[in-house]
Amino acid sequence: MFGRNINLDQSILLKNKIPLLYNDESWVKLFGDVNDKNIQNTKEELIELVSKERELEIQNRELQREKLKCMKMILGISDSINNDNKVENIALLDDYKNRMISINEELEELTFQLETIPKEIREANLKLLNLTIEYGYDELKVKEKVVAQSIGEIEALRQKLKNLIKTKHDYEEWINETYTFLHGLLGSEVIEKIDKERFK
Repeated sequence: MFGRNINLDQSILLKNKIPLLYNDESWVKLFGDVNDKNIQNTKEELIELVSKERELEIQNRELQREKLKCMKMILGISDSINNDNKVENIALLDDYKNRMISINEELEELTFQLETIPKEIREANLKLLNLTIEYGYDELKVKEKVVAQSIGEIEALRQKLKNLIKTKHDYEEWINETYTFLHGLLGSEVIEKIDKERFK
C-alpha cells in the first residue's frame, strides 16, 4: 500500500465541494468496483448512512403530519367537551394527548438523529476519499511503470519496423534495378525463360 496514510481534513469536503463519492460518475468509473475491501466497505457504510438519513426525513415528515392531525383533533374534541358538554369524549381527548406526548418524544429523537447523521455522512465520505487517494496513488505508481515499459517496447518496435521498412525498400530497389539491368542486357524473352527455370 501507499507509504503513509492520507488524512485530509473535513473542511476540504466543503471547501472543494466534494460530492458523495459513490454518486460521482468519475469516481464510480474509476473506483466503484475496485477490489479493495476497505473502499467497498466504506462505500457501503456511506450508502447506508445516506439511506438512513432519507428514512429519518420521511419518518419526520410523517410524524409532523400526524402531530398536526392530533392537534386538530384535540382542539375539536376540547371544543365538543367545553361547548357541547360531551364529557364522553374525555377518554378520546386523553388518547390524543398521550399520542401527542409520544409523537413529541419520537420527533425529539428524530431531530437529534437528523442533526448528527450529516456529520457521520461527511466523516464516511472523507474516509472514502482518503482510502481512494491511497488506492489511487498505489495504482498510479503501478500503471505509470507499465506505461513507461509500454513506451519503451513501442519505441523498440517502432525502430524495428523502421529497420524492416528500410530493408524492404533497399531489397525492392535492388530487385528492380537488377531486373532492369538484366532486361536491358538480355531482353524480356530470355528473362522470362530464366524466371521460369529459376522460380519453379
